[in-house]
Amino acid sequence: EYKKDLVSILEMLSNIESDLNLVNYNETEKKIYYTIAKIISSNGSCNITDVILQSNFSRSTVYKTIKKFEEANIIIVKQSNDDKREYNLVLAT
Repeated sequence: EYKKDLVSILEMLSNIESDLNLVNYNETEKKIYYTIAKIISSNGSCNITDVILQSNFSRSTVYKTIKKFEEANIIIVKQSNDDKREYNLVLAT
């Protein structure tokens, strides 16, 4: 029963990754995407600093991944109105 449930969950995750166009990204990049989605869901917004703090990946890794997502139109990066040094992240639909 446990193995059956696990296989079902993994199939659902695979379908979600396909729907979100994340199939071609590595596990680190996927974790960063899921971190962004989780922060937006919890806080209503997300900035790059939030992602660095919560993902435990280096600033460089997070920036490179966000740039990759932005180029693929998966994430939209917008300069913060409150702090011009900070950038907010929005999931593209």
